[in-house]
Amino acid sequence: MPLYTVSSKTPIPDTMKTQLAKLIMDTHCGVTGAPETFVNVVYSEGVPLPDGLAYHILAGVRKGRTGDLNNQLRNEMCRQVVSLLDTPAELFQLSMVEMPAAWIMEAISCPNPEKKISANGCNKVTTDCSIVFAALLGR
Repeated sequence: MPLYTVSSKTPIPDTMKTQLAKLIMDTHCGVTGAPETFVNVVYSEGVPLPDGLAYHILAGVRKGRTGDLNNQLRNEMCRQVVSLLDTPAELFQLSMVEMPAAWIMEAISCPNPEKKISANGCNKVTTDCSIVFAALLGR
């Protein structure tokens, strides 16, 4: 599941966080076709970013997409985020890290990008896994 970590030197207002999370989700899903429920966004504020940066996003995404698709995602994400934050492009940086699908897990193992999975299929697997985890925890 894609994990976007938004780091900033100064606090981001809550209303902006909500807008930014929606923008990141919409952009990621619009470019990759991933279900909305897969996208996670977290914030880290007061981060001592390198000189000249006000914002940094670390995008952890599944490995296996084409270079063209990753470039499209990176370019669109940068364009959209800079516009929403109303900040000069040179104050923003996005780093994309690709991880094998088997490494990305939240109660389920993610499929490789070439395998399509619906949100309902994911929910079924998640429900089944939740039952197993609950049994393991004695709940």
